[in-house]
Amino acid sequence: MPFIAAGRSRPAAKWLGMKMHRLVSGLVAALAIIVLGTAAGESAGVGLDVTPAKLEIAIPPGTFYNIPITIHNSSAQPTHILASMVDFGVTMNGSYVFERPGTRPYSLMRWATINPQQFDLAPNSTEQVRLSLAIPKNKHLSGEYAGIVFFTTRPTRRAGVVAFSARIGTKIYATIPGTVKIDGAIVKMFAAARPQGEIYRVMFKNTGNAHVYLHGQLQVQRSGQTVEQIAMPSELLVERGGEREITVTGKKLPPGPYQAIATIDYGGKSLTGGEIAFSVH
Repeated sequence: MPFIAAGRSRPAAKWLGMKMHRLVSGLVAALAIIVLGTAAGESAGVGLDVTPAKLEIAIPPGTFYNIPITIHNSSAQPTHILASMVDFGVTMNGSYVFERPGTRPYSLMRWATINPQQFDLAPNSTEQVRLSLAIPKNKHLSGEYAGIVFFTTRPTRRAGVVAFSARIGTKIYATIPGTVKIDGAIVKMFAAARPQGEIYRVMFKNTGNAHVYLHGQLQVQRSGQTVEQIAMPSELLVERGGEREITVTGKKLPPGPYQAIATIDYGGKSLTGGEIAFSVH
């Protein structure tokens, strides 16, 4: 199947300096659950929240920067908190991967320290910690660097109750002023017939140097006429250097030749598009 990628111009999207997204994970026995949302970070059911949940800042090279992070315990029980820093990535299917600081090429936490690293938090009380960033004076730094600060409770053990701990985080993106490039492209498309309908897969590659969020749609045409239009899931995150596979399901098609045309808005100066021809037998 031939694949054609294309772009068309549109007004540049407004860049948001700060967005709040919920980033939570709970650990019950050996099971970890991570939840992402749009509100301040809150670990459901255990009364722990963090502000900010997500922060985007611009820091010139050679700069020291302190970020205050507030953790609140709204439960009726005291807890002990351990702070840790991690690198992270997002896989093609949207799953998070956490690694030690300095592992990833665009690690922010390799230049970070946090104080205090652990503390007690009484019921209905608040603690503020300081994340200190020391960005080196290096002319080769460009684009965006990222990391997460996690706050983990000590496991709670009670007779007859499964022990659990809660983990909640602050995601931080730091950009080098004047160097951010928002870019991306559809690099591959695929169509296949299934009993429930046609399956379409679109691969997007982030070719810029900062994270992006995707919005898109897919049109199915036959002889130049649109037979179906399918919306892609919105707000799909693709980190710097990452790829995202988007899968959508269409209706079952009669036999014949078709074209699938995908269009994605990634927040840059142009949309990216791709097209494949396929046949249904």
